[in-house]
Amino acid sequence: MTQDLKYYFKTPLFFYVLLGIFLNALTSANAAPPIKDAGRYFPDDIGLTWTYEGTIEEKIQQIATYTNITTVKGTTKKDGVKVTTFTESNKGNQGPSESYFSRNTDSIVYHGGEPTTAFEEKLVPYLVMQFPLHEGESFTQVEKKTIPFGADLDQDGIEELAEVKADITVAGYETVSVPAGIFKDALKLNGLMTIKFTLSKDNTVVELTDKTTTWFALDLGMVKSLETVEFPEIGTIPKTSTVIKEVLKSLPEK
Repeated sequence: MTQDLKYYFKTPLFFYVLLGIFLNALTSANAAPPIKDAGRYFPDDIGLTWTYEGTIEEKIQQIATYTNITTVKGTTKKDGVKVTTFTESNKGNQGPSESYFSRNTDSIVYHGGEPTTAFEEKLVPYLVMQFPLHEGESFTQVEKKTIPFGADLDQDGIEELAEVKADITVAGYETVSVPAGIFKDALKLNGLMTIKFTLSKDNTVVELTDKTTTWFALDLGMVKSLETVEFPEIGTIPKTSTVIKEVLKSLPEK
């Protein structure tokens, strides 16, 4: 048997080339097929309007309810790129805002919004959706280090730096019931963003996590979102856990 192997793999390089081809073929064979018509889960026709009911909770206490109306306003340019403008009347109960997205057959990219922060400006543009989508697979939206956070968290007179990583996992399909109706085979996406701070005062590393689960219906867009933001205890700043939920109130209009 040893002689046979030496005959077929005359050099180590040749062996590893063939091994790589075999492993790639095996991975491709085991990979889930792409999500059919994935782009249709994220409609962006100008004039489309969605109305969402929202709630905000801290721990087990509900602290706010609100309505958020999202509209595809039109197109403009950001940094020389054609983008689609989405307006929201009250996202997260924070008042009106605009967001800008570019799109092609391979991806959807976020180009920032208004209002914004110096921290967000250091992150954009970043990937929102990567096509094709495969059930069970993940992709990275953003990964950056030593980003000025725009705040002195440990109150030592020095602005903190942050390390940011965000990933999306295609969880599969679920049936979702919201005020607008029952949607079978809604596409479920799980997101995780971590922001790590190294406190300049004593080099302690603390971490903020932002976990999202969103469900999208074919040709209708997002029908439900659930976001949990956990901020660590830092000095006199207490640890907090906030849950924001938005559900589609009625079918989108145009």
